[in-house]
Amino acid sequence: MKMSIRKLLLLLSIIPFSLSAQKYMDNPMVRIAMDTYAAQIAENPDDYMPYYSRAKDYFKYGEKELALADLNKAIELFPRKEEADLSQAYTLRALIYQEKDNFVAALNDFNEALRLDPQSRFSLIGRADLLYKNGDYENAQRDYEILLRQDVRCQEAYLGLARIAYHENNIGLCNDYLEKAQNANPSNPDFYLQRGIFYEAAGDLQRAADDYVRVLVFDESNAQALALLNHLASRAYTSVIDAITNCISDVNDKGFFYFLRALVHKNNWHYTASINDWNTILAEKYFYTHSIFYNRAYCYFHLGRFEYALDDINMALLLNGESLPYHILRARLYRIAGEYALAADELAMAATFNPVDVDVLQQSGILAAEQGDYEKALRYYNETIINNADVPYSYILRADVYEKNGDKEAAVNNYELIAATPEAEPTVSSLRGFALAKLGRVSEAEVWIQNILSTSARTVTGEDYYYAACLYALMGQKATALRYLEEAFKQGYGDYYNIYFENDSPISLEPLRSDPDFRMLVQQYSSIF
Repeated sequence: MKMSIRKLLLLLSIIPFSLSAQKYMDNPMVRIAMDTYAAQIAENPDDYMPYYSRAKDYFKYGEKELALADLNKAIELFPRKEEADLSQAYTLRALIYQEKDNFVAALNDFNEALRLDPQSRFSLIGRADLLYKNGDYENAQRDYEILLRQDVRCQEAYLGLARIAYHENNIGLCNDYLEKAQNANPSNPDFYLQRGIFYEAAGDLQRAADDYVRVLVFDESNAQALALLNHLASRAYTSVIDAITNCISDVNDKGFFYFLRALVHKNNWHYTASINDWNTILAEKYFYTHSIFYNRAYCYFHLGRFEYALDDINMALLLNGESLPYHILRARLYRIAGEYALAADELAMAATFNPVDVDVLQQSGILAAEQGDYEKALRYYNETIINNADVPYSYILRADVYEKNGDKEAAVNNYELIAATPEAEPTVSSLRGFALAKLGRVSEAEVWIQNILSTSARTVTGEDYYYAACLYALMGQKATALRYLEEAFKQGYGDYYNIYFENDSPISLEPLRSDPDFRMLVQQYSSIF
């Protein structure tokens, strides 16, 4: 079965750095609607309806503050005889207050909504869920039971009661409610979405993955399920892959799920497995599009198979030349091949899409530095930081060029900027430990990386272990670096490019690559590449 463009774009939305979401105002129909609301308000500023209608649109597009302002005005102007509609307005405002963590205001609005319309299903569900989230299980249970008296097949009520039973450690009753919820409407994708969220919060990650995939079996266009599944894969990669694999034989639209599995493999550094799925999609003729060739090229690049990657990115650009990331990837391939002029041309083409894009400016600086033009590289890195001041890697690159150019003081200043940046929670993306190590503050760098590796707040990934290996290699602690590199391999970290070729900055395994123990370790785990 062919995959529609709409489904393909939806899938692509879970790929980091490839496609950005279109802003709602880019849609001409949305602009027309917004202009109409503005004109109606200008003509009759005491009419509640344009404010209310615009608030609902703002809410739909994620503009919660604008929606709140319009709801406040609409509620002020609402004819009090329109009780049902006014109740819905209070319910919508309550949901916004809830997202803003304003429990009191949200509860007051739910109460007012139910005073106006005591039978409002959505208001009851909203109030019950709010009470549950704030630990008022007794009153939440009361509302869920009212819902069941209204409708014995209310899945939201059964799911809410299941959560309460789980909280009270009554697992048998919890499972009974979940079974009743499923039996009430077994083809409702939203139920499986909510149950998956419940399972994930309860730590049952395999069941959570199964439910998120089941949502997509019923509704391939469910963006929330896609996002949740992609996020879950960073915690439970094997569970997500198993869930997708188990459903492939049972569905008609196999291409969609092969594509989804290929993305999950790719986003979690399992590039060989990802390539296998891209190959299946092409061999079975599920669909044929530039994104397949780009993604396969990306995987080949990170496996160090540069000729294959270049063939694929050429095909991707032949099918669609209007993509910044595609030109960036081809520029990197040309640079690796020593084709500096071609690489510069590709970066110039990428810059036509966004001249201040982080990747465009960083790669331009790296290209200049590789050719020994440090002044030009610094101009690119300075521009990167001016336009994107919160990207730590730009400071690392700039500091590295300053060191190579003999300006030790400027290099130190850049490392100090990174080291002084506060972190709510240490993550490898902050690169703070590398700056500390370059400043000679080795013990602080070790505390930083060990906090990341010992965290209980999230799953430690293969990438985390790779960064640990790079840090200890930088600090000259070979045995520790190799130990963490092996941990990365055990997690399935299959980025051969980073292992053997990455050398654009001090964040690399360059200090280890001539060591026989390093080569032996990579050979031992060669099956993951």
